[in-house]
Amino acid sequence: MQRIDIDGVPVFAAPGPQRVTAALAFGVGVRDETYATLGVTHLVEHLVMGSLPKSHLECNAMVDTEMTVFHATGRPQAVLAFLAGICAALADLPVHRIAQEVGVLEAENCAGAHPTAAALWAARFRLTGPGIALAGGGVPVGLGEDVVRAHARRWFVRGNAALVWHGELPAELRLPLPEGPRPQRPEPVRREQAGPVWMRGPVAGVGLLVTAGDQRDAAVGAGLDVLVQRLRDVARHERGLSYHADLEIADIAPGQREVAVLVDAREGEEGTVARVLWEQFLDLVGHGPSAAELAHAVEGYAEDLDKGDETVLGELTREAFCSLFDLPFRSGADGLAAWREVTPQQVSEVLGRAVPTAVLVLPEGADPGPLAGGIEPRTLCNHVPELPKGTTFRPPLLVRALTREARLRLVVGDDFLAHGDSDGDGHVIPWAQVEAAVPAAEGEGVFVVGRNLCGIDVHENLYGRKAVDLVRARLPRSAWVVPAPRAGEPGNAVLAGR
Repeated sequence: MQRIDIDGVPVFAAPGPQRVTAALAFGVGVRDETYATLGVTHLVEHLVMGSLPKSHLECNAMVDTEMTVFHATGRPQAVLAFLAGICAALADLPVHRIAQEVGVLEAENCAGAHPTAAALWAARFRLTGPGIALAGGGVPVGLGEDVVRAHARRWFVRGNAALVWHGELPAELRLPLPEGPRPQRPEPVRREQAGPVWMRGPVAGVGLLVTAGDQRDAAVGAGLDVLVQRLRDVARHERGLSYHADLEIADIAPGQREVAVLVDAREGEEGTVARVLWEQFLDLVGHGPSAAELAHAVEGYAEDLDKGDETVLGELTREAFCSLFDLPFRSGADGLAAWREVTPQQVSEVLGRAVPTAVLVLPEGADPGPLAGGIEPRTLCNHVPELPKGTTFRPPLLVRALTREARLRLVVGDDFLAHGDSDGDGHVIPWAQVEAAVPAAEGEGVFVVGRNLCGIDVHENLYGRKAVDLVRARLPRSAWVVPAPRAGEPGNAVLAGR
């Protein structure tokens, strides 16, 4: 393997088959968007790919929470032409196709992140960093050409790119990407947490999130691999409660890795699966894995390093990823050697240090029963037991009398907007923490999104026109996803469903 620079872009290359594989990666993903620009990275990717001429080249692109990758496999000259087309499109983005590509994104209906992982990121970071994935992000709505171009100019530049090339490296390879430095990602704001917590949320299955620390800590990697294997053994094979368990990782910064353990569950058994997940995690904390479990984990690592071209490509991709995000890189061989030295005691100690960071999440309505280990219940958003005092609005009396779900309260204060659900739950969004204001699709109204994950729907059909006008008057103009409506004007319908 070798690392060279071409046109200011680091290239990670290794000899391989005559049909070469190339992957041009950029350090930008869903975590680099805001509520107002959700889906813009995916839109840029579609605009670029949609500009390429028809061919039989095996090629595609993807956007996830962390990064964007354009990749192709085929004859060297065809792959060179593919890369040239990507660079040309990024230099002159075909924004005239925004409407068509938004339609394609609607058909694709890609969320951008696993829903359980997104909920866990949001439980840790609210709507900052990877937590913004909870808001969706598959289809951008109402974004103008200037916003899309600005996003591309900031993130899709040579300073934020890396190329993987598996095969004979041609001398004529060029990467004429737009000039620009690597943008500095702001560090996401962590929600304060004194100990392990569990909560319900909009998830598909069950998940556990822990802060793992050093990306190269072999005891963490081996321990969590054992945890996944235990879940497959216990939840699936022994009890028939689940089909699949896996890990999803977000590298926030050097020395800060967030690892999500994701487990699906048979309908109605989510609470039981959550309890199994937590119990197995605590058992590893208390006793560590057995020698046989560690040996099985090491054997699996070794198998992954014995897959020929697939292994080489994976190694190149990891090195490119580390380069993009200034993370320490360790080769697979060095990693395997480190895993061979891991002891059960080391796993117990390192996972024990992660316990205070643990977040267990399960679907709404699921009940995990009593949980050991000092884990406390928590709500995903800013739930309060009692609403603060302020100007109060309610739905009409007759509606409240006939429909329990209409027994709501809206409270508008000098410093906050608050809402009481029909089940008694209270939610508060300080005006200073408003992330976005989305005009109603029909009639007069606005959906207010808080950075604390609360969302409050204020509509004239619920609370009357006076309430809507009062809230609109207090919202900062910068919060509106589209320009704020003027007094007496209807809300913009373009953002329905956001």
